[in-house]
Amino acid sequence: MFKNFKCKKFTSFMVAVTMIFSLIAPSSVLAAEATSGSITLQILATSDTHGKFMAYDYATNSKDDSGSLAQIASAVKKLRSDNPNNTILVDAGDTIEGNSSDIFFNEEIHPMIAAFNEMGYDAVVPGNHEFNFGVPTLEKVLKGLKAPVLMGNVFKKDGTTLGKAYEIVTTKDGIKVGIIGMTNPNITRWDSENLKDYKVTNPIEETQKVIKEVKDKVDVLIAVEHLAEQGEYGTAGSGAEEIAKACPELTAIVGAHGHMATPGKKINNVLFIENLNAGQTLGKINIKLTKINGKYVVADKEKDLTSTLVYMKDTKTKEVVYKEDAELVKKLQPYHEKALKDAEAVIGELKGGDLVPAEEIKGIPTAQVQDTAMIDLINAVQMHYSGADVAAAAAFSTTANIKEGKIKKADTSLIYKYPNTLYLLQVTGKQLKQYMEWSANFYNTVKPGDLTLSFNENIRGYNYDMFSGVKYEIDVTKEPGNRIINLRKMDDTLIKDTDVLKLAVNNYRATSHLLSEKNNEIYKDGNLPKLLEKDMVGGKSVRELIGDYIKNVKAGAITAQVDNNWKIVGANWDLYKRAVVTELVNSGKMQLPKSADGRTDNVKAIKSDDIKGYDLITIAHTNDTHSRVKESSSDGMGFAKISTEIDRLRATTKNVLVLDAGDTLHGQTIATLSKGESIVKIMNSIGYDAMTPGNHDFNYGQDRLLELSKITNFPMLAANLLKADGSTVFKPYIIKEVNGVKFGIFGLVTPETAYKTNPKNVEGLTFQDPVMAAKKMVEELKGKCDVVVALAHLGDNGEDTSIEVAEKVSGINIIVDGHSHTTLPTGKLVNKTLIVQTGDYDKNLGEVNLLFKDGKLDNIRATLFSKAQAKNISEDKDILSIVSEVDKENSKVTSAVIGNTKVELDGVRGNVRTKETNLADLITNAMLDATGADIALTNGGGIRASIDVGDITKGEVITVLPFGNYVVLKEVKGSDILAALELGISDYPKEKGGFPQVAGITYSFNPNNKAGSRLVEVKVNGKAIDKNKVYKLATNDFMSVGGDGYTMLAGGKILAEYPSLDEILISYIQKLGAVDIKTDGRVMVTTEDKKTEDKNTENKPVVTLSNLYTVNNGDTLKKIADRYNVGVQEIVKANGIKNPKLIFPGQKLQIPGKIVITKDTVYVVVKGDTLKKIEDKFGVDYSKIVKKNNIKNPKMIYVGQELIIPAN
Repeated sequence: MFKNFKCKKFTSFMVAVTMIFSLIAPSSVLAAEATSGSITLQILATSDTHGKFMAYDYATNSKDDSGSLAQIASAVKKLRSDNPNNTILVDAGDTIEGNSSDIFFNEEIHPMIAAFNEMGYDAVVPGNHEFNFGVPTLEKVLKGLKAPVLMGNVFKKDGTTLGKAYEIVTTKDGIKVGIIGMTNPNITRWDSENLKDYKVTNPIEETQKVIKEVKDKVDVLIAVEHLAEQGEYGTAGSGAEEIAKACPELTAIVGAHGHMATPGKKINNVLFIENLNAGQTLGKINIKLTKINGKYVVADKEKDLTSTLVYMKDTKTKEVVYKEDAELVKKLQPYHEKALKDAEAVIGELKGGDLVPAEEIKGIPTAQVQDTAMIDLINAVQMHYSGADVAAAAAFSTTANIKEGKIKKADTSLIYKYPNTLYLLQVTGKQLKQYMEWSANFYNTVKPGDLTLSFNENIRGYNYDMFSGVKYEIDVTKEPGNRIINLRKMDDTLIKDTDVLKLAVNNYRATSHLLSEKNNEIYKDGNLPKLLEKDMVGGKSVRELIGDYIKNVKAGAITAQVDNNWKIVGANWDLYKRAVVTELVNSGKMQLPKSADGRTDNVKAIKSDDIKGYDLITIAHTNDTHSRVKESSSDGMGFAKISTEIDRLRATTKNVLVLDAGDTLHGQTIATLSKGESIVKIMNSIGYDAMTPGNHDFNYGQDRLLELSKITNFPMLAANLLKADGSTVFKPYIIKEVNGVKFGIFGLVTPETAYKTNPKNVEGLTFQDPVMAAKKMVEELKGKCDVVVALAHLGDNGEDTSIEVAEKVSGINIIVDGHSHTTLPTGKLVNKTLIVQTGDYDKNLGEVNLLFKDGKLDNIRATLFSKAQAKNISEDKDILSIVSEVDKENSKVTSAVIGNTKVELDGVRGNVRTKETNLADLITNAMLDATGADIALTNGGGIRASIDVGDITKGEVITVLPFGNYVVLKEVKGSDILAALELGISDYPKEKGGFPQVAGITYSFNPNNKAGSRLVEVKVNGKAIDKNKVYKLATNDFMSVGGDGYTMLAGGKILAEYPSLDEILISYIQKLGAVDIKTDGRVMVTTEDKKTEDKNTENKPVVTLSNLYTVNNGDTLKKIADRYNVGVQEIVKANGIKNPKLIFPGQKLQIPGKIVITKDTVYVVVKGDTLKKIEDKFGVDYSKIVKKNNIKNPKMIYVGQELIIPAN
């Protein structure tokens, strides 16, 4: 063995020396050969480039410099310069398929052809994939090729060939080279429909005919044929080996098709060479020709033929050997840009969550331990295009996933990173099970005491396949080879050993494992599956097929669906201990074991002994659900699923506290019709431990809230809500013991409640400063509890915030917060206090895990259980029953008559979104009546139905206004009102959900004017609007925060909040009794020009853009440069200053790239502006602009907004 090793080392050394010499031999040496009677002919060959014209993979939308024609062009230039007189460049096919190549078929010149032309090819042979798109397309593409097309074995009906059978190329030194070109005869198998009018013959016979015709006309004969070394399907002439044996007259064969790196192999004394795919290599053959009897010949085929593959990227160091040729890249750049745009093109949308849910235990990929929508999608694609009964696929990456939302073409690579093709095999039931058992070796056997599932360190994740089309379980407590149980068809019929099934897999799995005749680990008995078809669907990659499936089969819309056809069984974990492990790993306190070489994660199970001394308590929390108790596409998961998740926590973690941070009892009809009692019933059923009331929970009045607090099975807490006598309205705090740990929980209500509910609802109550109340509570609870929790309805913006409490009050471990509808996925740590909040409308359930080590708090970690995660969990039947009962009771209430109408109230979609209607007028009139505002504004898209003539019921009003939006009263400048109206009418006459329906204001607009300048006349209570005056605006809470694009309304000061819009309309109709309303012209369309200028009470100078600065006393260039954040030399250069020390007061200096503001001026925001861009434009710190303009949210500025720019 050692002797053999030495021989191999010597051979490798000699080959390396030969290769180096052949690459560095200067042209002068080759010229010397010519004068001495010998010439070296250099054949450079490419093949299977598959659309790789530049070093970019458009499927993954990423740079890929492993190979490309642009890199090969650099290599060709170098090698041609070494042998300029006797170099020939050929291609052996599979050129225009792959890497988004098909998007260029309608171009005048295809990028691959453009590259071929620039590089100067001497002959090109089409491959089998060239026929995937039909002969007309192929002919169209090849029409632009300057080089001759060789294809002597594909005949038209008239007996002529699609390409020439050969080409004779004469080098500069007069060497005549005969190039024979044939394509793969199996093209009729793979593209039979595209070739039904053509006859494809045996390449052996056609090659022999050419040899007979031209052998006496040339010095050298080579064949460029799209054939791998070995034939396929038993088709005669489908392998280069057969050609070499049948045609010894050939000097060399340039092969292709197999994508096998064959730097040179003698077959019957004929040299065979084949490239890797995708432009990774350039084949190089050197043929030494000796002049004998006046004719150049290959004197000794053993010695005079050498070859190698030139790699574009070093396979060991991964360093790029040949960079892209700059000249070629410049010519190909337009194609590249088009392909990039195509890669970014949206092909569909994923709904219903991500394809792969988040990991339960960090480091144990979800897709490898349970069925997922990702594997189900891949297998569905494979089964669709192959017609298979069963399909198998692996998760190629631990992070493989597509997120919910728009799917770009390149996103398919996120779940299928390799360009594998599709194979169809025939297997028996026995063979299928053997394959599945081999795959299940991926798992280590679960032993008693194990708390996690671990993986075999000798098996890579991409070699673990999961199956669709069958049902099965994997018992991981059994040893490898005996794990697959209950294998059955989808109709639950058991699969017998003798059953025959069609199996779809990728080419890698088929060739490397299932069909491998040598050392087959799966079929050790040698009984292999049968190959039915390879490279299906024209050889498209599975990745491409996934894109086609989404776009064409599913019409661009897919959902994250899981059929759960398989699962892991046998591991009866200790659920509580496993929950502890989960928290330890996810919090970073414990690591999953790695293999010794560090390459493989999770190679060993974590056991019970590993977690001794640890305990876990979980706080589940909600906030701002606003009575969204039912699951909804526009809102959250619903309380029935929240209850299911809390039950799961109680079954696993066991130690659970359930808290709510308010704005829970009011919102939608299910709550308001019973004045909150229905929500209390649901919360009692779930088993909440405490809540603090939010401002909207006071919407029924303080007396009703007190009544509700008496029927809850849990306390309402509020330490800062005081009666006139100084006592608290509700309990200030409770102490709750969980698993021996005492939790001190106190409540904080937002002082904003004083104006964010009807003031009458909180008359006589005092809202104490939350910071003061929190300090008092911490002091009170000191020594009485182990963990302090503030249950707060404060939020993270406004005057009194949870952040301020955390900053100013030490000793609070957790603040469970609400009010601002902020989503904090992992919480926010402030002054050692973790603030948590779930967002709103039960889109998330908060879960705070507290780890205790030997009885002491060791770690706190916050997470959110999302609506997407809840997609496939069941709904709690008890909660559903309560909701059903409430709905029945409410149906009695909704049928109650509240008034009548003498006219139909128009809520037709096309009307409320384009014009004034009487129903919209009624609603906005009700908003004015309830709030006393100057102006009422609501979006037409929020009005969802009409009301017929006759009695009006509560139910009809709820149908008209189903969203439960609150009414908000706020201060808004006239200029912002104008901007809002311009926004609302900008799409007219198209329907727009944000179309402005109003009261207290009238406006007319000319749709012929450009959007943003359409308003003609605007009046408030009959007077022209004053754009600098501050008005009281009543709107809905959706628009108040910028909904429907109304960002200009988001910054105004909130004066008060009112009940929901449906409640306000019901009260207004009850007040009127009989409704008889007609439109009154408050919204008018006109063709007139603007009648009057907007009234402006303040004479503010509009900004004049200038970069001139006037030097003041004490100025130096350094001071001026620092002021405007430019370099001194920039100012010197811009002004031609000879002596930088000599500047004088009054001198005008240009400040490069800046605008000089000498006094406060007004700037009008234009499209594309951000505060940062405005800061850069004027050299004024944007925080000063924010302060000067009282901007609440710096991200919310809008086109047309006027900003005061302070002097710089």
